[in-house]
Amino acid sequence: MPKSRMHVFSEPHVSTAIWLTQLRWIAVAGQLLVIGYVWFVLVIPLPIIELLLLVMGTAISNTVLWIWSRQLRQQSSATAFADSSKSTEVLDDADDTIGSRAVGLLIGIDVLTLTALLYFTGGAANPFVFFYFANIAIAGMILPRLWAWCISLVSVLGGLFLLNNAYALDIFMESPLRHDSAWGETKYAFFIAFATCSGVITYFVSMLAMELRQREVQLDVVEKERERSQRLEGLATLAAGAGHELASPLSTIAVVVKELSRNLEKTESSPSIRRDVELIRLELNRCKEILHRMKSGAGEAAAENLRPVSLSEILQETVQAMREPHRIKIRMANNTGDSLGVLPKQALSQALRNLLQNGLDASSLQQSIELHVSVDRQANKKSSGVWRMTITDHGIGMTDEVRRRIGEPFFTTKEVGQGMGLGVFLTRNVLRGLGGDIVFEPSQDGGTICRVTLPV
Repeated sequence: MPKSRMHVFSEPHVSTAIWLTQLRWIAVAGQLLVIGYVWFVLVIPLPIIELLLLVMGTAISNTVLWIWSRQLRQQSSATAFADSSKSTEVLDDADDTIGSRAVGLLIGIDVLTLTALLYFTGGAANPFVFFYFANIAIAGMILPRLWAWCISLVSVLGGLFLLNNAYALDIFMESPLRHDSAWGETKYAFFIAFATCSGVITYFVSMLAMELRQREVQLDVVEKERERSQRLEGLATLAAGAGHELASPLSTIAVVVKELSRNLEKTESSPSIRRDVELIRLELNRCKEILHRMKSGAGEAAAENLRPVSLSEILQETVQAMREPHRIKIRMANNTGDSLGVLPKQALSQALRNLLQNGLDASSLQQSIELHVSVDRQANKKSSGVWRMTITDHGIGMTDEVRRRIGEPFFTTKEVGQGMGLGVFLTRNVLRGLGGDIVFEPSQDGGTICRVTLPV
């Protein structure tokens, strides 16, 4: 279930508030410039006091917005680290945060202010009536879709009001859009065109803004995934390098232990010494096995040559090398094993073996795991399609924390000495390198379901 939203101010709201502040200062300067030009240059009588009060109101509200944006910036900086762990969500129609409501109300006030300014300067006959579209476009870009449509509706109602009510100016006496003109074809056409353009602008601008926000979220996710992959590749390279560096001294120790064992067989020695030497040999073999997994998983197995191989060959190679193959129940249709693919046989078998072994380790010794195999063929071709494998165990399942971290190198839930935490990481690398993927889901019976998808 999604967590409840906290009333915090995100970085997008900070940048929006700052950008809107600058735009509104430009609007205030433009309004003063137009009023001054009409009053002093064109010498057209205007209700100057009312107009200046409206502009002053915009300036005061913009000052408040400027102070609020500074507070938002400080708050955003203070909570940057706390917010970094939260998942990013795409803004949708239901997004109704404090920042959206505040900005939406502010743009609504700007629409009402514009309506009042136009009311005192001739109403709908004033050419500046088209500045409604600027507010509509701004709302569509920075607000959720519901708020954008509300701003559009308020603008249309404002235009309708100006067609019927306005402060008369002599310069617009001949205009058919005067408030006291009869409603004829011109007024009806103007209002229909005005309302239609408002709706079209709102629809397309809001759709474009949502697409851009979704694209930004996707790019952010891809960038984080790329950084994570680079870190994991660095760890894998480190593991491979450690494996190569440790192989030589371990081989030397193995030779020395072998010679020591031969000498002990020729001479009389205590049983405890023989047991110690045998223990050293067993531990060396264990170290070699660990280093082999580290090197092969870090990329050596993935460099295997590709060749045509059937699904049945892959499964046979996978299961035969398991320690307990009798605990694996394979289910697939009769003709499924004939599906062919050009794949690295050894690398893919080792990747599937890691998943099967994890399922066996998670289940009790008396339980088995199920491997369900299916093929989605394309155009009835035997050598093309998608291999789907589902591994179901009967363990205790995964917690949310484990499911989130699974696949990280050296992360394991097994006992010390039972696993290195590289199995799923290496398996995922192999599958993604072949164009496939792996997903873990909880099972209704309490275990875990592992779904493997591999296009061939």
